[in-house]
Amino acid sequence: MNKIVEESGDQKILIVDDTPANIDVLDLFLEKEGYKISIAQSGESALDLAARISPDLILLDVMMPGIDGFETCLSLKSSEKTKDIPIIFITARNEPADIVKGFSVGGVDYITKPFSQEEVCARIYLHLKLKTLMADLEAKNKKLAELNDLKNKFLGMASHDLRNPISTIQGFSKIMLDHGDTLAEVDKREFLQSIHKVSNDMLTLLGDLLNISTIESGNLDLQIQPDSLVKLVEERVRMYQVMAERKNIATHLDIEEIADFSFDANRISQVIDNLLSNAIKFSPPGKDIYIWLGKNKGQAKFSVRDQGPGISPEDQDKLFKHFQKLKARPTADESSHGLGLAIAKKMVEAHEGKITVESHSGSGATFSFEIPLDR
Repeated sequence: MNKIVEESGDQKILIVDDTPANIDVLDLFLEKEGYKISIAQSGESALDLAARISPDLILLDVMMPGIDGFETCLSLKSSEKTKDIPIIFITARNEPADIVKGFSVGGVDYITKPFSQEEVCARIYLHLKLKTLMADLEAKNKKLAELNDLKNKFLGMASHDLRNPISTIQGFSKIMLDHGDTLAEVDKREFLQSIHKVSNDMLTLLGDLLNISTIESGNLDLQIQPDSLVKLVEERVRMYQVMAERKNIATHLDIEEIADFSFDANRISQVIDNLLSNAIKFSPPGKDIYIWLGKNKGQAKFSVRDQGPGISPEDQDKLFKHFQKLKARPTADESSHGLGLAIAKKMVEAHEGKITVESHSGSGATFSFEIPLDR
């Protein structure tokens, strides 16, 4: 008489009882309530079936041949697959010792025979509701733990990565204040350039930390409106050509015509900036960077291909996660905090798009993102 329901969607209840009459009664009025019912007629069958179908709740008879309900419950609670399934005992015995034993082996409730439909349905509803609430609470606790860990990493990064540039600014500015009148112009300029560089690094880091904080708190609001991705790419490339020229890196831009469409120009600008700056940071002097914008199956696609050291498969798995330090390092001691690609990924996904990388160690890397032309 075993009955197995494996489809997902509706809540599944496993009835474990060796008496066909009891099974028929429970099966009849629980199916009317919309539950998917599976049936096992022994403890051994119940263990196999529960592991296979992962029911939302188990109605378990106490008195059965072979292993009884208490032993079956202990086995279910000792298995990683089934330990969180609520188990309600069904029995004709209502002695306090039996009830206490049922709770001690992991049961959540008792239903006594003969069955009352209203009582059975009410108890099942209650425990399924409790299970859902517990799952929600666990998910929220996990998210809170992740956010707390992220906060601690923020604080650690801020204290570590901001200390050095602040010390640089403080040191060079003190030298200029104390000895500015006697310093050579070339030394003054060098100090000012250093102060300017580390100030920019600090602003970049603070911007990244604020962006990650906004994203992880769920407050990333997009300002979607018609705009020109072509003009945006041209503008950002012009800005980064200055940085590229300082490293004797040539940029090659190839743009296909794309009509204006709706996207958040500020957020996509941040994504483009990240990909361009990374390509320049990780390219040796004298190399080339190839930038392309076009259409691909209803998507606007932007890609940047560099001639840097490439990215190993191990590092590719880390690329779009927070605070990842990769084996490849910037070629001119530029700063890299391990946040930019994680932010870029979130911003592209907020546009219902995707960001990808293609690379092999020693042969450069191509970073691309796509966003839909018609949202």
